[in-house]
Amino acid sequence: MSVLEDCGDRELCDAVLYGVGAMAEFQRRYRRSLESFLLGLCQPSDGRSREKAIEIVSQVLAECVTGNPSTLEKWRGNDHLEAFLRKVAHNRLKSWWTSREAQTEVNSESSAMMTAISSGSDTVPDREELAMAGEALRIGVEHARSLSPEGLVFMRLKGLHGVDQRTISSIWGHHEAQTSRKISEAMRFIRHAATEHLAAKGCGTDLAMLQLALQAEPSILLGDEGVPLTAEQIALLRRLASETITFQRRNEAIHLMCCNTKALEWFSGLIRQTPVVPMDHLRDASFSGVYAKLQDRMKQIATLLRPCDVRGLVTPQISDAFADALHFIRANGGTLWLLCPGEAMLEAVFNPCEPEIIGKRQPMVSGIVSLVMATSESMRIDDVSVHQHYSPAVDSSLGKMTRAMLAVPFRWSDSTCGVMTAVRHRDEPFILSEFEIFERHAHLLEKHLNYSLQTQILG
Repeated sequence: MSVLEDCGDRELCDAVLYGVGAMAEFQRRYRRSLESFLLGLCQPSDGRSREKAIEIVSQVLAECVTGNPSTLEKWRGNDHLEAFLRKVAHNRLKSWWTSREAQTEVNSESSAMMTAISSGSDTVPDREELAMAGEALRIGVEHARSLSPEGLVFMRLKGLHGVDQRTISSIWGHHEAQTSRKISEAMRFIRHAATEHLAAKGCGTDLAMLQLALQAEPSILLGDEGVPLTAEQIALLRRLASETITFQRRNEAIHLMCCNTKALEWFSGLIRQTPVVPMDHLRDASFSGVYAKLQDRMKQIATLLRPCDVRGLVTPQISDAFADALHFIRANGGTLWLLCPGEAMLEAVFNPCEPEIIGKRQPMVSGIVSLVMATSESMRIDDVSVHQHYSPAVDSSLGKMTRAMLAVPFRWSDSTCGVMTAVRHRDEPFILSEFEIFERHAHLLEKHLNYSLQTQILG
């Protein structure tokens, strides 16, 4: 048990502000309760508000250490800290509800879109307007199919067929955040193309009419009825659901599900109903106690590991794998930053392309890397120099200028303790696909380093 778990609000607040490595405990104590509080204020069908609520909680927690002054500095200690944080988050959500963004946004979650399809309405729209809205939505869906086919498939699987987002992410082999981004991307393409078409026809951007058009004709979003699947197509979908397949074959499966609703329906039923079959023949009960002890030991050591200790865990294979990932996305360099135990500082542990950065330190109260550490959220920054949390300290010490950055949380035993970054020193932002590739490689490197630590413990 962490010593900080038993401390009061004021002691924890002071620890976060004045240098003790307490941010992880701070996140553990308040994030889930704040999310539950804000989500309780949102309608279950209002996907956009629920998405915004989670985003606001991350912002509020990040500003506890990164604001100027920080949120914790504004807290006077006169009331309960959690009550104070709830008030800040609630006010921000209320402000967003009254903003133009919230009032003019089509639902950005496919679950909300499904609600629009299934719910009744007393409004009797003009037939001509309804037909134009339906035509605009068809154009929007075609736009999303060409620019974000994966996002359209994810959106239909989640919102229209009830497939859990975690299941989708597991099958595609990436983080849930990537699934959310793909769904939001597809919805954005649909909204943009639909509203552009309406504007070209001289119509106002009546988003309510778009929802009524969906309600009247669900096939706009679902797609046409589709044709029966061939044995070869069924085999392809089975492979996608049960094993790793090549990029080309995966694209074939995505294209099939985009164009044929029967394929999407069959695949959704397969992944929702197929039970996970445990490989009992691999299990050995005599190892169960050993595994539990190993996990306990990992958690104990994770709180004590210093950056210099972690350098000893970086094998040549790990370094080469990181270098290959950076080369693949055309990054100039990439760094693993780790939190120093007992200090509010992040230290560069290794960088296979720019070894001169190793040992550089950055305070937890400044910098984009510190923001990712505090929020446990991945970030893609197109222009680092204009970001409000940019700190030039490391760039100045190296005589370089970072232009674009990718940053992904790094974890020991399910606790965020550092950040993996990729940077470019030229004026060329990372694109979304490069961000997703780096996230996958970062999580693999995280697993490799955790495995390296396990082998050290076991000797």
